[in-house]
Amino acid sequence: MAEQIIALAFVLIGATVLAIYGLRHRETPPGMRAYPLFRALSDEVGRVAEEGKTIHIALGKGGLASSDALTSVAAIQSLSALFDLSAAYDAPPLITTGDPTLFLLAGDWMRRAYARIGNAARYRPLFVQFAAPTPTTYAAMAATYFFDGGLSSNIMLGKFGQEVSLLAEATQRSHIHSMGGTTSLEGISALYPALSSDQFVMGEDLFAGATEVIQRSPYWASLAAHDILRWLTIAGIVVAMIVSIVYGGG
Repeated sequence: MAEQIIALAFVLIGATVLAIYGLRHRETPPGMRAYPLFRALSDEVGRVAEEGKTIHIALGKGGLASSDALTSVAAIQSLSALFDLSAAYDAPPLITTGDPTLFLLAGDWMRRAYARIGNAARYRPLFVQFAAPTPTTYAAMAATYFFDGGLSSNIMLGKFGQEVSLLAEATQRSHIHSMGGTTSLEGISALYPALSSDQFVMGEDLFAGATEVIQRSPYWASLAAHDILRWLTIAGIVVAMIVSIVYGGG
């Protein structure tokens, strides 16, 4: 009973802090963590457009009907500014997916980016492709695009396993600028040696992409809630352990 009361107290304290935080911070809060990768995504559009080449975006295998749906949605939200700028330049990225539902979502986001600037007729659906249904085949198929000379940048965001090492290896051999992030331990272990720290996000940091790109108060409040709840959880575990030792010893 004591542990439950303590946990409830932490939840109430956390909710109060978050409410105050959301009311007071309308701009980007000072001292928040920075994610260079997300801020660099839009710069890739201009650089690639000047070279007359294309960005490849690998969204992985996180289908909307799977437990990895939120990872895929977070990845696409992180790319929203890139989609808008690509539509403005009329330089659409080549988007590959390993799941048909994710293919439909990515295509819809790119189409709407063109529609927002009143140029929906210029949207080219062939730039969004469902490469293959199995992870290894998907990565192998996507990697073949790096050898035709038309790509200058590679972005890997979403749900990946060890198969993402095929993409990373292909970009290194083709001397293509690469960046990315994923949430699975297998994908992190494959990407960590291949990407520099400022071009890589891992685990829960992937969900901060929309905050960095959209720069609105609700997103900052969401990221702050994420951090506060993490520390409250850690503190709750520590307090529960101390209470268990004290009452157990008594």
